[in-house]
Amino acid sequence: MIARIDANILAEDMAAHRNADQDTLDAVQDVAVGRMSFVRVRMFGPDDPFQAMEAYTGDVSRIGETLLDVGRSEYARAFEEALAHPVGDLLVMDRVILEPEWRGAGLGPVLAGSAIRRLSQGCTAVACEPGSADGREMTEEQHRQAAAKLARVWSTIGFEPFQDGVHVLDCHLQRPLDLLTARQEEFTRLCRFWREQRPC
Repeated sequence: MIARIDANILAEDMAAHRNADQDTLDAVQDVAVGRMSFVRVRMFGPDDPFQAMEAYTGDVSRIGETLLDVGRSEYARAFEEALAHPVGDLLVMDRVILEPEWRGAGLGPVLAGSAIRRLSQGCTAVACEPGSADGREMTEEQHRQAAAKLARVWSTIGFEPFQDGVHVLDCHLQRPLDLLTARQEEFTRLCRFWREQRPC
């Protein structure tokens, strides 16, 4: 999916903070800032959950090896014990890649948090494996540094380390909900800043 700042939010913010006529507001368009991909793993569907994850990408497959008991086609016991209520599907945040000019402003967690809010209904948890996903060549040390930095970034929306580099957001805890709300408020402030930097 394309990661974008929604035109309606930009127009609402512009209307609230500027003297803008309706034609100006109608002309506001979405701003594409990157791309994201999420995978919903149906735990009680017709397909074997691990086979579905294995067929997607190597990253998703590694997450499946960590969180699932492959032989039973269920969540691994350690994963179940780490969750408040281990019933429901699993949402995997596979990729969040921002265009270079949009990096460093805190937009990644805002957009990822908004996507998680929309996509995680009926899920027990969201999982990710922090690491650079934009195709740049990196040394092993650079990869470790990028993974550590991204782990800190994703912790701002509620992800916590689990095992083997996999991080998990428990959908049944209040703290991730509060963090997602905080990121949503940041989203509004970022939209306002964006409009102020690009006057009509």
